Amino acid sequence: MRRARLPAVRGAVDRPRLTGALLNARVLSVTAPAGYGKTTALAAAAAGLPGPVAWLTLDADDADPLVCAAGLALAVGALPGGERVGAALAQGASPRRVAALTADTLDVCGGLLVLDEAQALSGTPGLDLLRALLNPGQGRVALLSRTALPLPDLTRLELSGGAGRLSAADLAFTPPEIAALWAAQGLVLSGAQVRAAHAVTEGWPIAARFLAQATAQGRITPADLADLDGNGTSLGTLFSYLAQEVLGPLEPSLRSLLTRGSVFEELSAALLEAALPEPQAGALLEALAGSGTFLTRLGDSYRAHPLLRAHLRGLLPPAEAREIAARGAAFFEQTGRRRRALAAHLLAGNSARAAALLAEWGGLWLAQGRVTLVDRSLARLPRPDWTPALHALAGDALRLASRYDEARAEYARAGALDRALGEVRLALDTVQPALAWAPLDTAAALVDPDGTGQREVRRLRAENLLNAGQPAQAVALEPDLRGGARYALRCGDLDAALERAQALADGETGGARAAQNHREGLLLASFLHAARGELQQAETCARRGLEEGERLESPFVQSLARARLGHAQQAAGQFGAARESYAAALQQAQGVTGRLRVEPLMGLAALAGRAGQPERAGTLVAEARGQTAGDGYMEGLLVLTSALGLAQGPEAALAAAGLQQAQALFRACGDRFGQAAATLALFALEGVPAASLALEAAGAVAAYPFLLGRPSLFAPVGTRAGRAALLARLGAAVPAARGSLTGAAHLLGYPDVPDVADTPGFEVRVQVLGRVAVTRDDGRVREWGRAKARDLLALLAVHPDGLAREAAQEALFPDAEPGVGERNFRVTLHALGQVLEEGARSGVFLERGDWLRLRPGPDLHVDLLDAWAWLSRPAGTPGRLDALLPLPAALAELDLDAVNREAERYAATLPVALADEAGAALAVARPDRAALAAERALILDAAHEPAARALMRASHALGRGAAVGRTYASLQAALAELGLRPLPDTQRLWQALCGPREE
Repeated sequence: MRRARLPAVRGAVDRPRLTGALLNARVLSVTAPAGYGKTTALAAAAAGLPGPVAWLTLDADDADPLVCAAGLALAVGALPGGERVGAALAQGASPRRVAALTADTLDVCGGLLVLDEAQALSGTPGLDLLRALLNPGQGRVALLSRTALPLPDLTRLELSGGAGRLSAADLAFTPPEIAALWAAQGLVLSGAQVRAAHAVTEGWPIAARFLAQATAQGRITPADLADLDGNGTSLGTLFSYLAQEVLGPLEPSLRSLLTRGSVFEELSAALLEAALPEPQAGALLEALAGSGTFLTRLGDSYRAHPLLRAHLRGLLPPAEAREIAARGAAFFEQTGRRRRALAAHLLAGNSARAAALLAEWGGLWLAQGRVTLVDRSLARLPRPDWTPALHALAGDALRLASRYDEARAEYARAGALDRALGEVRLALDTVQPALAWAPLDTAAALVDPDGTGQREVRRLRAENLLNAGQPAQAVALEPDLRGGARYALRCGDLDAALERAQALADGETGGARAAQNHREGLLLASFLHAARGELQQAETCARRGLEEGERLESPFVQSLARARLGHAQQAAGQFGAARESYAAALQQAQGVTGRLRVEPLMGLAALAGRAGQPERAGTLVAEARGQTAGDGYMEGLLVLTSALGLAQGPEAALAAAGLQQAQALFRACGDRFGQAAATLALFALEGVPAASLALEAAGAVAAYPFLLGRPSLFAPVGTRAGRAALLARLGAAVPAARGSLTGAAHLLGYPDVPDVADTPGFEVRVQVLGRVAVTRDDGRVREWGRAKARDLLALLAVHPDGLAREAAQEALFPDAEPGVGERNFRVTLHALGQVLEEGARSGVFLERGDWLRLRPGPDLHVDLLDAWAWLSRPAGTPGRLDALLPLPAALAELDLDAVNREAERYAATLPVALADEAGAALAVARPDRAALAAERALILDAAHEPAARALMRASHALGRGAAVGRTYASLQAALAELGLRPLPDTQRLWQALCGPREE
């Protein structure tokens, strides 16, 4: 009975992708070696599925088809209708017939059958029974096996999409799952520790679980996970428990080769012939690769699982391990593999040669991004063997890891020139130009005046000039800087800066490299997108930059990424989220460098200004200013951003001084954009600005139209309507500049620069779908002065071209005496005008006179008109389905004939449009999107056959056989209420997808 019982699962990590695999495949094969958690994962996933589940664990006895048939009958006996399988077996049915009846039972009840340890049937007569289970109809079958099953029918199903497959790679824990596994033990790992645990275990579930338990018990620490070679004994001891399951009985020659070869990370025949020595190494390696011992082939070499290596290396006598490592080091030196030679020399105890290799090649390895290699290698080298050059190398490695205080200590023990250059690079990496001038002078005095050293010092001095906000002097010293993203940014050429930042970002993600800190392309791009008002791109780049910072284990990059994320959120009006991002950036900056605090403090100062807290804003600015360390450009940004926050808050009058100061700072560093943003904000503050200021502000918008056209981080006004009103003011103040302002007008949705009278400074949204309502852009719902005003608004909404005043009056007051009707209508029209236009010029949204009409535009939105705009577009138009899905089912219910006619037209059109979208999604192989569209259409009209057919096709493509049946049954019921039956096309589709059924 135990083998037919669903295994009990405790402490399973939630893995929705495995549940999804079970849901989306009628037949699922799961193939992975021992310890990959096939049973645990599938038992946990199966327990969360709708419908009944049966389980059968196979063994060697099931090679006999009769035994296997009896097991199937036992497993499905508790399913609805499953008793007939056992009855048929008792009456002498053949094993294959029993298997077929099992498949029928799964079909009828929509159940899942899991066959565990299915490899037991490979090469036996029992395998034939599995073939009969590969068509479970509306049910599902999962086959769990340590080795691939020799079933051609299963292979054909997989190729045709009728079956799914999960491999060891699919079952391996992801880093988030590793974190969840440790969290279940009450332990919270840092991002670096999660990545170390994932690297050590390679996601192998049994090893990950064992290490999590061992960590919780205090047998190892999270730090032990970072370095197998350095901590191999403790981790190898833990692995001895797991190794018995994995290694199994190996021939002595194979076990010996694997054990002695564990000294090396990668194995090749040539290496083992030289280092062991073993003349048959090639043949033995081939035999090991096929034995299931986690030895995988990598081109011409092989690699063992890290924990297996640690375990086996612990079995070697230390003297033998050193001898093998020494011979391996000689082999690697002869073949030019210096990194492998370094590792072997360290294992062999040859610290002198290891030190020489590090001194010669460490700088190149750091340039290639191999910071961890250098850091760990230095840690294994006895400190008495360190030379001044190695101290300089250690300083470089620590600097690249954002461990600046430790780096400074190592540079202090380096030679005079390396010490000076190290201090310069520390100042450059942390953007503290004031700290770089003295060591630059020292370095210049120590290098050969005519050599490459002097050229390097000149390049470093030029970068420091750029950091100090002196781009002209920087390119005069080093012209190549002119082509960089940061030079373009600090000069105000945001287009060129963004193009170059994106080029940098394209080459950053995923590869081995050192963190570039403030030079990271993704983070530069995020800042530039925020400045340009492209907030979705700004957020995306910041989040990608954060992921990259986590991958590189760089607290500097992570902190800066969180600050840049805060900028995107603040510009989008997500002030709470921005505050959280800035706080997280400050938290992560602790212990790294004070310079990292500037941007989050800058963002918090702007938020304080917006909230009407000028004293708090001033305190934050003063704190941040103390960390700019001579960077005039950053000081300008700080002052500008905090002043813009004040300008958009209740204490706007206090912003002028800061904006004027920002103007002067940007003028000193030659940044045109900063000057433009400050000038435009000053114009916005002035009630009657001077002609010269208006002219400069117009020039600012002409050069940077996004300052008004989009929600830029440096926009002078927070709302779109407010920026539109400011543009209108600017056009009126400088009529000659109106032509140059059209770029901003287009971004705001106007064909030309609008007039002041037509830009009220706020937006109004009219809703007639679902209910009638008017909402301002501040979220306030307008109160109706008279109920008839609501009816008049709906009437105008369904007449987008307008209607005669007399017709509107007759519709609203059909039975009133002429004089009374006219008086009541006049009051109603006035009440509607108050609701729509309070605070604006009369007529800006509501055209009055003999002809009445709403005036939709950038400042007035009517949901019905927006809906018809999408409904009228062709199926498959990008964005159409996403716009249609949330539309309400109907117009507001009103006792007006015109509104009711429009409601009928809308209600008939929306399901058709959704069904058309479902068909378009199916045509481009997106059944998931098709299902969304068709399901929504059927909610609106349960008898809509095109939508039902689309949903049936989508469900079939997604492997949801039961959903096909449910859709057809629901359609039948809906049509029956109307006295109808499904059309022949629908019936034929049902039969094709699910087989003939009696009606």
